[in-house]
Amino acid sequence: MNSEFIRLWDVLEIMDSVDAHGKPVRFQVKYVTANRTTKEGGEIIELKDACKCSVKTRKGEEIFPEKKHFHTIERISKDPRHWTNSTRNILLPNGQKRKLHIRLIIEFNHKRVCY
Repeated sequence: MNSEFIRLWDVLEIMDSVDAHGKPVRFQVKYVTANRTTKEGGEIIELKDACKCSVKTRKGEEIFPEKKHFHTIERISKDPRHWTNSTRNILLPNGQKRKLHIRLIIEFNHKRVCY
C-alpha cells in the first residue's frame, strides 16, 4: 500500500483545475459508496481515468467553473449544490457520469486521502 498522503483540500483543488487547453485535468480516484435512502453501500470503487464534469449553459457552452463563480452561471439544469452536499460529478472516458461524496474519497492519484 502506498504510504504517501494528500489532504482533501488539495484533492479538491486538483479536481477543480484545468489543463493548458482549458479542459479538466484527469485523475485516479478510489472512494466508498454510500446511499442513505436505500441503506446500501460500502463498496470500494476505483476510477482510473476520470475528470470533473463540465457545466452546460443555455448558450450550449461547456465550462468548468471555479466554485466561487459557480452560482453566477446561467445553467440548463437545477443547481446540484455540490458545495453544500459535499459531492462532485465525475466523468468517465466512456461518457458515464458518477456522483461521489468527497468525504468518502480514500485515494486520489495513488495517494491516501487524509482529512
